[in-house]
Amino acid sequence: MVVPSRQDNLPNTVVESLACGTPAVANDTGGMMTDMIGHQINGYLAKPFDTSDLAAGIDWVLSDKKRHKDLCIKAREKAVAYFDIEKIARQYAELYREAIG
Repeated sequence: MVVPSRQDNLPNTVVESLACGTPAVANDTGGMMTDMIGHQINGYLAKPFDTSDLAAGIDWVLSDKKRHKDLCIKAREKAVAYFDIEKIARQYAELYREAIG
């Protein structure tokens, strides 16, 4: 998955990609990308607006089969650990309890 966005706010496409076990390559713009993509852990974060680095990231992800497989596993693990629907629902419920508390 390649996300060349200049600006975005927790894009669902990246969460969905990770949930499918697909590493993501994106511009390292703002905290939202680092919340989802660990550089060279479950994807690649390119220098912002550097198309050469974005291309290098795509090549890095795809050029080694073992590395690609490891990135896929880590992508899925990240999605399950941080974006599982039940976990998110519990966090919202807790937030609402605190707000009315």
